Amino acid sequence: HQLHKQSASELVVGGVEENSPAQKAGLEPFFDFIISLGNTRLNQDNDMLKDLLKANVEKAVRMEVFSTKNMRLRELEVVPSNMWGGQGLLGASVRFCSFQGANENVWHVLNVETSSPAELAGLQAYSDFIVGADQVLQDSEDFFTLIEAHEGKSLKLLVYSMETDGCREVIVTPNGAWGGEGSLGCGIGYGYLHRIPAHPHSPKSMNISHTSSTEECNSEEPPAHRYTEVSLTSLNIRLSGDTPLPPPIQRVMDPGRLSHCAVVD
Repeated sequence: HQLHKQSASELVVGGVEENSPAQKAGLEPFFDFIISLGNTRLNQDNDMLKDLLKANVEKAVRMEVFSTKNMRLRELEVVPSNMWGGQGLLGASVRFCSFQGANENVWHVLNVETSSPAELAGLQAYSDFIVGADQVLQDSEDFFTLIEAHEGKSLKLLVYSMETDGCREVIVTPNGAWGGEGSLGCGIGYGYLHRIPAHPHSPKSMNISHTSSTEECNSEEPPAHRYTEVSLTSLNIRLSGDTPLPPPIQRVMDPGRLSHCAVVD
């Protein structure tokens, strides 16, 4: 997607694997941006992170992380490893994205019909937000195109829940013949009225608890990690753009009627 010309582009964390170095360090999917590793700032779209991880295999290294959930910068300690049982030295997917872009590209689950693919997948009306998938979702249409392409096929989604304040993986199988309206059987909202509500001053986020990242992986014990908070002013970033906001979109997921879109003023 096109980034606002003054928006910072940083490494955002995607999926975090169970028992991975990323999970043990306390990285949270979708909300956490990796700012630096060791003493090296990571703001270039290159292989710097991969090279730094290789140079620090089985060694504890300081990682600076910014959370868009509570708008705070914190320090973690991560141990890159190829011995944890999964792929990669970190065990998490990452990609470059702006802070603004990450917060905008969410799809709010609205009403969920009984016995629909959405209900069978465990999607919760109004409290769930779809924040990612196996492929990068860069604008509003990408999600609807993805659903269309997976008609009758299982699709893995990363979903944030307001109820648990954490992310989880959901497997859904779009099916236009399920017996009701749409291929998911739920309404989807996109736009500034359907973004994840900010809660920077809640006690939960002020403590910067990482339990949500362990809960999503069904881990029984919290990760052993140390972190310290540092002032946000040490990050010279612009978190809001001057561009006008587009109108929010609501629609029922129906591949046959994707052109019928209700725009809410």
